[in-house]
Amino acid sequence: MLNIELVDRLYAQLPREQQQQLIARLFKQSKQTMAYFRRTKDISLSKLETLADFFNIPLDALRQGSATAPLHADRDNKLLMENEQLGKEIEHLRALLRSKEETIEAKNETISMLKSHLLPSQ
Repeated sequence: MLNIELVDRLYAQLPREQQQQLIARLFKQSKQTMAYFRRTKDISLSKLETLADFFNIPLDALRQGSATAPLHADRDNKLLMENEQLGKEIEHLRALLRSKEETIEAKNETISMLKSHLLPSQ
Protein backbone atom coordinates (compact mmCIF):
# COMPACT_ATOMS: atom_id res chain seq x y z
CA MET A 1 0.00 0.00 0.00
CA LEU A 2 0.98 3.57 -0.59
CA ASN A 3 2.32 5.51 2.38
CA ILE A 4 -0.26 8.29 2.11
CA GLU A 5 1.09 10.16 5.13
CA LEU A 6 4.52 10.38 3.52
CA VAL A 7 3.05 11.55 0.21
CA ASP A 8 0.95 14.17 2.01
CA ARG A 9 3.95 15.38 4.02
CA LEU A 10 6.18 15.65 0.93
CA TYR A 11 3.43 17.42 -1.00
CA ALA A 12 2.75 19.87 1.84
CA GLN A 13 6.42 20.90 1.90
CA LEU A 14 6.33 21.99 -1.73
CA PRO A 15 5.76 25.59 -2.74
CA ARG A 16 2.40 26.18 -4.44
CA GLU A 17 3.95 26.33 -7.92
CA GLN A 18 5.59 22.93 -7.51
CA GLN A 19 2.39 21.48 -6.05
CA GLN A 20 0.58 22.53 -9.22
CA GLN A 21 3.33 21.03 -11.38
CA LEU A 22 3.02 17.71 -9.56
CA ILE A 23 -0.78 17.68 -9.89
CA ALA A 24 -0.43 18.38 -13.62
CA ARG A 25 2.05 15.53 -14.04
CA LEU A 26 -0.07 13.09 -12.06
CA PHE A 27 -3.52 13.89 -13.38
CA LYS A 28 -2.89 15.72 -16.68
CA GLN A 29 -6.05 17.69 -17.56
CA SER A 30 -8.23 16.03 -14.91
CA LYS A 31 -9.62 17.97 -11.95
CA GLN A 32 -8.20 15.40 -9.48
CA THR A 33 -6.34 16.46 -6.36
CA MET A 34 -4.01 14.69 -3.97
CA ALA A 35 -7.14 13.45 -2.16
CA TYR A 36 -7.29 10.91 -4.97
CA PHE A 37 -4.69 8.80 -3.15
CA ARG A 38 -6.79 8.68 0.04
CA ARG A 39 -9.87 7.56 -1.92
CA THR A 40 -8.10 5.06 -4.15
CA LYS A 41 -6.82 1.80 -2.73
CA ASP A 42 -4.95 0.81 -5.88
CA ILE A 43 -2.42 3.23 -7.35
CA SER A 44 -1.16 2.78 -10.88
CA LEU A 45 2.52 2.20 -11.47
CA SER A 46 2.72 5.30 -13.66
CA LYS A 47 1.42 7.51 -10.82
CA LEU A 48 3.79 5.83 -8.37
CA GLU A 49 6.72 6.42 -10.73
CA THR A 50 5.66 10.03 -11.22
CA LEU A 51 5.64 10.60 -7.45
CA ALA A 52 9.00 8.87 -6.96
CA ASP A 53 10.61 10.80 -9.82
CA PHE A 54 9.17 14.13 -8.73
CA PHE A 55 10.42 13.71 -5.14
CA ASN A 56 13.62 12.00 -6.29
CA ILE A 57 13.12 8.97 -4.05
CA PRO A 58 13.06 5.23 -4.77
CA LEU A 59 9.70 3.63 -5.58
CA ASP A 60 9.99 1.38 -2.54
CA ALA A 61 10.23 4.41 -0.23
CA LEU A 62 6.60 5.22 -1.07
CA ARG A 63 5.35 1.89 0.26
CA GLN A 64 3.80 1.75 3.68
CA GLY A 65 6.20 0.14 6.15
CA SER A 66 9.10 0.42 3.73
CA ALA A 67 12.58 -0.13 5.12
CA THR A 68 13.90 2.46 2.68
CA ALA A 69 12.08 5.42 4.13
CA PRO A 70 13.36 8.62 2.51
CA LEU A 71 15.09 10.06 5.54
CA HIS A 72 16.86 12.46 3.22
CA ALA A 73 13.75 13.51 1.31
CA ASP A 74 12.98 16.51 3.51
CA ARG A 75 16.56 17.72 3.28
CA ASP A 76 16.70 17.08 -0.47
CA ASN A 77 13.45 18.95 -1.06
CA LYS A 78 14.74 21.91 0.93
CA LEU A 79 17.95 21.86 -1.09
CA LEU A 80 16.02 21.69 -4.36
CA MET A 81 13.83 24.62 -3.33
CA GLU A 82 16.87 26.59 -2.15
CA ASN A 83 18.64 25.82 -5.43
CA GLU A 84 15.61 27.00 -7.40
CA GLN A 85 15.45 30.20 -5.33
CA LEU A 86 19.16 30.85 -5.85
CA GLY A 87 18.72 30.33 -9.59
CA LYS A 88 16.00 32.97 -9.61
CA GLU A 89 18.22 35.30 -7.60
CA ILE A 90 21.10 34.80 -10.04
CA GLU A 91 18.80 35.61 -12.97
CA HIS A 92 17.61 38.75 -11.16
CA LEU A 93 21.20 39.82 -10.53
CA ARG A 94 22.10 39.21 -14.18
CA ALA A 95 19.20 41.40 -15.27
CA LEU A 96 20.31 44.08 -12.80
CA LEU A 97 23.87 43.88 -14.14
CA ARG A 98 22.61 44.26 -17.74
CA SER A 99 20.63 47.32 -16.67
CA LYS A 100 23.67 48.85 -14.98
CA GLU A 101 25.82 48.16 -18.05
CA GLU A 102 23.22 49.88 -20.25
CA THR A 103 23.23 52.86 -17.89
CA ILE A 104 27.03 53.07 -18.01
CA GLU A 105 26.97 52.83 -21.81
CA ALA A 106 24.39 55.63 -22.02
CA LYS A 107 26.48 57.76 -19.64
CA ASN A 108 29.60 57.20 -21.76
CA GLU A 109 27.71 58.15 -24.93
CA THR A 110 26.44 61.32 -23.26
CA ILE A 111 29.97 62.24 -22.13
CA SER A 112 31.31 61.62 -25.64
CA MET A 113 28.58 63.73 -27.17
CA LEU A 114 29.17 66.60 -24.71
CA LYS A 115 32.92 66.46 -25.33
CA SER A 116 32.36 66.63 -29.09
CA HIS A 117 30.18 69.72 -28.60
CA LEU A 118 32.70 71.40 -26.33
CA LEU A 119 35.87 70.74 -28.35
CA PRO A 120 34.93 72.72 -31.52
CA SER A 121 34.07 75.80 -29.51
CA GLN A 122 37.45 75.95 -27.74
